[in-house]
Amino acid sequence: MRHIYLTLLMIAAVAGQMLAYDLPDEDLHYSILYKWGLINKQAATAVLSLRSDGQHYHAKLTAKTVPWADRVFRVRDTLESTMLRQGCLPQIYKKNTHEGGTYNRDIVRYSRNGDEVSGYASRYRRKKNGQVSESDTVLHAIGMTVDMLSVFYYLRTIDFADMAVGSEIHLNVFSGKKVEKLRVRYDGIETIKIEKKAWQAYHLSFAFTHNGEQSSDSMSTWISADDNRIPIKLEGILALGKVHAYFTGAQNAE
Repeated sequence: MRHIYLTLLMIAAVAGQMLAYDLPDEDLHYSILYKWGLINKQAATAVLSLRSDGQHYHAKLTAKTVPWADRVFRVRDTLESTMLRQGCLPQIYKKNTHEGGTYNRDIVRYSRNGDEVSGYASRYRRKKNGQVSESDTVLHAIGMTVDMLSVFYYLRTIDFADMAVGSEIHLNVFSGKKVEKLRVRYDGIETIKIEKKAWQAYHLSFAFTHNGEQSSDSMSTWISADDNRIPIKLEGILALGKVHAYFTGAQNAE
């Protein structure tokens, strides 16, 4: 399921100027397809929700497998991030995963002192056999640091229009027990078709490393080149096959 997160979130922050952009309260819906050889089936659905509250944003990603995939490996997962509206800087990150009979919970609380960022992380694990483990970790990084959900919203505050193709930026990601390095490359504007609609979209590709070694496969996303800047197509590579996510619609919250 980690690849679905990465594919959906498409962590991106590129070398451009941040827009004075206030994110709307909304729900973004996605269909997640699994492709391997002749197999091309919907495996899961996901919803990205955002609500504003004074100086904060409250974001949530919920993902679940569809009935046929439940019989293979059932997933019911939730990620939550509380961010400052200024810069989409995370303050609290929570991840709850129910996968194949196991349950995991991560909580990371952020603190900042200039460019120095610390994450106070607590982890809870319960295996299928009932065995439980708990641990605490303190994470450290220098520079822009995000979590696996807040970075999605940070992405939408970036102005891609004046960027040079091939521009890159490097970020830190606190993933619960370790600090990953994220490299994002801007690959220009492309036309993407989803069902019968054609979109002009910014193409981004990215890779994660940990201790200098690749920690996830390369992935790509296409973000609408309009005022909404919505990820409309996302791709990731699995051990067997690929996972694709397609934007299916948005709903503005009342």
